[in-house]
Amino acid sequence: MSEELTRNDVLSSGLDDGDWMDVLCRATRARRRRQIYGVVALTALVVVGVASAYALGHPIVDFSTAEKGSTKVVDEFGSMEVGAPEGMAPGVLPHQTRRIESFRIDGNEYVLWVAPTKQGGFCATWSRLGGGCRADRHDRFAKEIDVQGSGRSATPGSKVFSRSPAALVGSFFYEAAVRVEILYADGSVAEAPFVWVTAPIDAGFFHFQVPGAHRLPGHWPIAVTLLDKESHTLARANIGNNVPRFFSDSITRRVPGFGDLVVPRRAIWGKRRQLFDLRADDGARLGLWVAPARGGGICMWWNQSSGCSNVGRSVGKNSAKPQEQPALLVGFAGGGSHVSLEGHVGRHVARVEARFQDGERIELEPREGYLLWPIPSRHYPLGHRLKELVALDASGRAIARQRIRTNEHGLYPCAKPKNYGYDTYMCP
Repeated sequence: MSEELTRNDVLSSGLDDGDWMDVLCRATRARRRRQIYGVVALTALVVVGVASAYALGHPIVDFSTAEKGSTKVVDEFGSMEVGAPEGMAPGVLPHQTRRIESFRIDGNEYVLWVAPTKQGGFCATWSRLGGGCRADRHDRFAKEIDVQGSGRSATPGSKVFSRSPAALVGSFFYEAAVRVEILYADGSVAEAPFVWVTAPIDAGFFHFQVPGAHRLPGHWPIAVTLLDKESHTLARANIGNNVPRFFSDSITRRVPGFGDLVVPRRAIWGKRRQLFDLRADDGARLGLWVAPARGGGICMWWNQSSGCSNVGRSVGKNSAKPQEQPALLVGFAGGGSHVSLEGHVGRHVARVEARFQDGERIELEPREGYLLWPIPSRHYPLGHRLKELVALDASGRAIARQRIRTNEHGLYPCAKPKNYGYDTYMCP
């Protein structure tokens, strides 16, 4: 039976699904031409000003009279629209961006900016802490609390990241909310301040600094709960499910020839095996490793992502029983001086054929269910790009296909990036 997959997102195919944090980071990276890192060291979070009137104990910000965004800020929001992958633009209205509140971290000011979308939702950025879009206030996520966070090192100078966040920020659409509570693993509860923003946003935004005592195992925050004036629960978000990529228990290890690599702490380092050691045309060295995970399953890591899962082939006699792997699930990492392909294949896949616009075909060899390959630079220009991947079994029969968009902006390097508006320059 032939299986056709159409996942072509220009994202690394790690274990986490893509979301609007990825879109925001991609758009900003394309415009600024620099890499952004999601882990921020936070030690102090103090609210210094909110334009508001008070009702039910929390500030209400009148969106229509709030300070308008500067050209730089408008460009930040506009880049979300023009820099988003095909079909993922949020419909944001960047020229309506407003300043909602400010706070300080280590003496530096950070600002919450919000802009409405065409579908009645909004996009928001918490300065350099992150952000994203809830573009449609009536979609299946509208009743959920959005929770984001920023992590920090477990100890000063350590390269081990704590599983606990240092700060939490988020949003919700419940106008009846009067309290945002943070539940800790030890059973204690704290309250997070929030502001309500009037139409056309009609949403609440909260922020919270996690005290040092609650960044320790057994004491860190585990949930955010939204309550009405009668203390009825309106919504609850499990922090571990909403912000996993910031607190993933990883450690940085230096590997000769590859530099620093982020490795899951669950990986049994002494049992690691390297499956790929490749060179891109720009000289970059790419590697991919696997190791059994403590507690069962398998961990993998390469230059640009890492994770642990039971999906794929087990490694070691104590590994958990593997789940069935999709026949072909591959993503792309680019936007720099080379583009690489990385992903997973099913157990019946013997090789993968890469097919290009100019008619060239190259056979790729998966190893233990994984695939890593730097695309040759001759296939970066339009008319020569990768257009399809075909998974073949041992007899040469095609068992899965993944079609690739060839007009993805900002993926392939070029000599002269194009201005797509809002000061967003990307290669066509």
